[in-house]
Amino acid sequence: MDAFPPSYVDHNLPLVLISGLAAAGEAGEEAGEAIVSGVDGADGGVCVFSDFPPVSGAVADGLLAALLAEDASFWPWSSRYFSHRANGVGLRIQRASRTYTLPRKKADTSQYAPDSDGLAPVPHSPLSPLTPGSEVFPDGMVTPSWISKHQCLVPAAFVNFFPLTTDTNMSTLKDNQLKIEINSLKRDWAQSGYKTRFVVVFLFDDGPVLDDANFRISSIRKATGLDPRNVFTLPPGPSPLDIQRFVKSLLFSIRGAAVEYYRDLSKHSRRKRNRTTIPPPTAPPTSGTSQTLSQQGWNVRYEFKLGVLAEFRQEMDAAGRNYETAYDLLFGDEVFGAIAAWSPRFDEARMLADVLALRILRCHFWLEQTTPAVQFWAAHRRRIQNIAQSRGKGTNNYGWEAWEVNWSLIMAHIISRSYIPPSPVGTNSGPIFVLSEKTLLSGERVSPWDFLHHRGYWLARAAKHTARRRLHAENIPQEDRLPPDQHNTTSQRKALSNVYDTYQAPEPHVEYPIDDRPGDKYSHQILEFLAESVAEFAKRGQVRMVEKQKFTMAKEYVRLEAWGDALDILRPLWLQISWRREGWWHLMEECAWLLRDCAVRCGDYETIYRIDWEIMNKNFTNRSDWNCDIHRTGTTDEKASEKPVIVLTDKDVASCISMSFIFNSSSGNVGEPLRGQLVLQSDCSRKSSPIHLSEVKITFEGGLPSVRILADGNPADASESSHTHASISLADGQTGPSSLLQEIKGNANLTLFPGQTRAFTLTLIPREASDVRVASITLIVADDKFDLTYTISSTSNDAYALPRWWAESKGSITSRRIGKGRDPSSCQILPKPPKVLISVPGLRDAYYFGEKAGLNIRLDNNEDASASIVVELKLSGRSEYPAAISWLDGADVEEHSKETEELSASQTKEVATQTIRRKIAELGADEHTILPAVVVEAPHPIQYDLEISVFYHLSSDPEAAISKAISLDLPFIQPFEANYNFLPQLHLSPWPDFFNIDESEVSNTQQRWLLNSTLMSFAREALVIEDVKLRVVAIEVGKVCSITTASDSSKEPGNRYIRPEEPQSTDFIVVIERLVMEDRLQTGVSFELEIKWRRDEQQDVLEAEATSPEISLPTESVVTSLAVPRFSIPMSEPRVLASLGPETSHGNDGVPGLIQLNYTLENPSMHFLTFNLIMETSDQFAFSGPKSMTLRLVPLSRHTLQYSLLATRRGVWIQPQLVIVDTYFNKTLRILPTESIKSDAKGILIWVD
Repeated sequence: MDAFPPSYVDHNLPLVLISGLAAAGEAGEEAGEAIVSGVDGADGGVCVFSDFPPVSGAVADGLLAALLAEDASFWPWSSRYFSHRANGVGLRIQRASRTYTLPRKKADTSQYAPDSDGLAPVPHSPLSPLTPGSEVFPDGMVTPSWISKHQCLVPAAFVNFFPLTTDTNMSTLKDNQLKIEINSLKRDWAQSGYKTRFVVVFLFDDGPVLDDANFRISSIRKATGLDPRNVFTLPPGPSPLDIQRFVKSLLFSIRGAAVEYYRDLSKHSRRKRNRTTIPPPTAPPTSGTSQTLSQQGWNVRYEFKLGVLAEFRQEMDAAGRNYETAYDLLFGDEVFGAIAAWSPRFDEARMLADVLALRILRCHFWLEQTTPAVQFWAAHRRRIQNIAQSRGKGTNNYGWEAWEVNWSLIMAHIISRSYIPPSPVGTNSGPIFVLSEKTLLSGERVSPWDFLHHRGYWLARAAKHTARRRLHAENIPQEDRLPPDQHNTTSQRKALSNVYDTYQAPEPHVEYPIDDRPGDKYSHQILEFLAESVAEFAKRGQVRMVEKQKFTMAKEYVRLEAWGDALDILRPLWLQISWRREGWWHLMEECAWLLRDCAVRCGDYETIYRIDWEIMNKNFTNRSDWNCDIHRTGTTDEKASEKPVIVLTDKDVASCISMSFIFNSSSGNVGEPLRGQLVLQSDCSRKSSPIHLSEVKITFEGGLPSVRILADGNPADASESSHTHASISLADGQTGPSSLLQEIKGNANLTLFPGQTRAFTLTLIPREASDVRVASITLIVADDKFDLTYTISSTSNDAYALPRWWAESKGSITSRRIGKGRDPSSCQILPKPPKVLISVPGLRDAYYFGEKAGLNIRLDNNEDASASIVVELKLSGRSEYPAAISWLDGADVEEHSKETEELSASQTKEVATQTIRRKIAELGADEHTILPAVVVEAPHPIQYDLEISVFYHLSSDPEAAISKAISLDLPFIQPFEANYNFLPQLHLSPWPDFFNIDESEVSNTQQRWLLNSTLMSFAREALVIEDVKLRVVAIEVGKVCSITTASDSSKEPGNRYIRPEEPQSTDFIVVIERLVMEDRLQTGVSFELEIKWRRDEQQDVLEAEATSPEISLPTESVVTSLAVPRFSIPMSEPRVLASLGPETSHGNDGVPGLIQLNYTLENPSMHFLTFNLIMETSDQFAFSGPKSMTLRLVPLSRHTLQYSLLATRRGVWIQPQLVIVDTYFNKTLRILPTESIKSDAKGILIWVD
């Protein structure tokens, strides 16, 4: 950006000057370096004089800092940012002295005589093409001084700060001084001719503000004729927040006036543009030509001025249109086409074109139109290139490349100052490029290079053209590089001006002088551009661009002979460069030799050996001056202070040796031989010397120990055959304290010739079951001059992609493909196949809840040697209560391992687990043993999982651990299920007499019920029922319940067989008695049915003889309890019981069809009850007894009504209907049947024999 005047490049903001504030520590306002005082008075400018002292103090310091903080000169060029910070209009705020000199508005015409007609010279602006002495007189268009005038000299607002005293004794005097000072300043500003807004700010001194403060301010305002909108007052003792608010209010008022100020200037320029004639100059040109600026040139000038003034107003869209109009007019035939290429105006026109293009770009970025900005950048480059080729010095020179550099830097500068909208194409640190805007036409084709890329691309482009500029400069003939004082003639200098383009570049003798290393300045520029570019690319994760730029930087440092700086860049680059992974060997080779050259010059021997190890690879080209021998590298090794140690990995280098280790089989077993093969292949070039390895170490993931293969024999005895094979016998190495093998060793010839492949077959003995995988292969070169270690930890190289197994066949080495469909670098080591058999003879299909399950664990040793065995039983199930498992004989009860105890303690609510163990010291070969029966007690019906595991080792191989496990299901089911009927019965005992109650005795109000239980067996075989009992679980307080077995059930034998799904009934008589007659609560009774049963002993004996005679668990009786539903008995409510009398005829006894039916009404309450009874007639029978009656029952009494029924038919069910209604509650009582009587929804049913 240094190629253009700052006023051409900077964004134009309304200028606001603040005067009268002294910063802290300043003796006077002249002490501040940032204070401006206008133009030099010698130029005849208008001086606004004032000797009033500035305001100082804490308030002035805070106010000054707050005002300068609102300066928008360095804000991002973005409409969003300006809208957020300053409502769309930013201000350029600067300090000014009390005395300020303004530039002349009109030029001095006193030195010019009147014309021939006697008319006085017409005055114009000192910067106008019509004024002699102007930079653009007579045919120039624009000068940067015009922009500087409005941007730096003539403010839109001039803010004066004055103190306002609070001293009542001095207030009148001070106020009069302020009036005189303000009137003087206003008069000077009015005489200047500029319409700058004159603003006055009063700052109160410390002290109380009197009531007449407003009157004093009003008096000053009236005496000075100030507009109330231009007068501001800050009260005394403001807080920082008050100062911020005051500054916001002050600047808000200034912004509107500043915009109107520049709008008035735009109107003035627009009126001039709309004129059809060119005004006469102050004096005609006399310097060799009478050419003046054309009408189109004036239009370019006016459009440019309108664009700048619109930019002052922050109307960037309007400014862009004006700039584009001026740009198009500038490249017309009447402007650019009319300027001679040798004229200085030609370069001025080029600069104006560049400035217009720069400002158009800024307008695009301001409006976030990134794609049009890039397209316009490229279009301007093409247009300038055409002009340079057609009318200028061409593009094949350093001047054009200098312009290319500056044009790239312009875009980089604009991007850095602008706000780039977020884009999905990029990283978290910023977008790589910005997609097109939605405002573009949908059918418009946009090329990828039309998208705006980040700043790094433009800096890289600047570095590229700087290198081209250097190349052109180096081709300048020596005679053209001579200083001007050494040229023979003036014509020779003029000839040079017609050859070299010096628009944005110096003359040849400055561009590339003869002495003092002229090319270094280009390298420094390139390094500066590339360093910034690398930061941008790295921030966005563009690795390849970063590598390319760093490599270019290293070459520039080498060009400067800064070997250390080049080494600092190349050394980390070489370790992580992506070219190695991509196989770009020509780039890798160039980088390698450059890095090696830097390392040699800096004495970095570790880097030298690292590079030599890699460039010996056949992918690189050998140099004739380099010895391809890693053991005799061409460096001054004797200068090394210590022996270099180089550590390499396959991710860091493209090694000259590739290694692989593959397994012959995808699986193996513990204790059995497992074959593997190590393959070393030399990838060195044919001219390389052999490499003598000292050691190769193979490390595994899993249960295999590390393998170390050491070099043996004389390297000179090594075979130079292209393929060799050898079998290595391995010996045990160091063992650790846990008796586990840490590593095994072997010896082999490890000398590798170029292109040679060596295969080594190894036989390994796995000691534990696991998934084994090759973790790494490390080769070590222990030389007298260095130690080098190279490790491969990846199995994705070519050796594993096409694995081959090498073997000797008929005197030659052959290979075959293996490992198809599997990973040859991994192997699954399975446990040694166990030959100890586990069985459980006599295991039942199911066990029943409540009984004990006896298990016999039989172990058969079919191994070839005796075994030491540990048996583990693990019982698990989903239950709240843990399962109970133990050895029947109680052996090894306390020998649980710590691990087992922790496992048992870690039971969750869902799964409960218990584990027991026992040891068998020795079990001989072909022997067996049966462990004592295991007892399992299930707390409730559930299915348990029983896992039986054996862990053993053989006496012949105590380090090989072998295990075997089986899983069994132990279901515990409910053997029985019962249904229950609770039926009322008539109690024959007399009730107490209400009129003669003996209080010493308990209540004799008893109710008799019959509980019938029907038992169903779910067992899979017949079971023996020894006894069935009914037990009371819970009863209400104040009640007594007695249970007896019905006489019919008691007649059955003591032991009954119940077969699967066979029902058996048992009746129980339940008598419930109230202890207190006044007890009216409902009685709830809960029962439990206890069934005592056992298995059939004879059947168990038969099963034991059929399976195994070792079952020793005796047959025991088991009690199974079944819950009976809770019954509710309303003992205080009246009830009616229907029963058959003793005279009822059965069979041939008595009168056929005669039935005696008794209705017993019970009143167990303490109330007098009255019932209405009605016996309904029926065609099924005839009856004798009351047809209807009223019955009254005293408390605690019962009454029996007797009816004789004679059925009309026999062998049928009859249904007598006696309706009994409680007269008080009008409730019909339900008649309850007793023995030999049934009921349905309509009433009772009686069978007639």
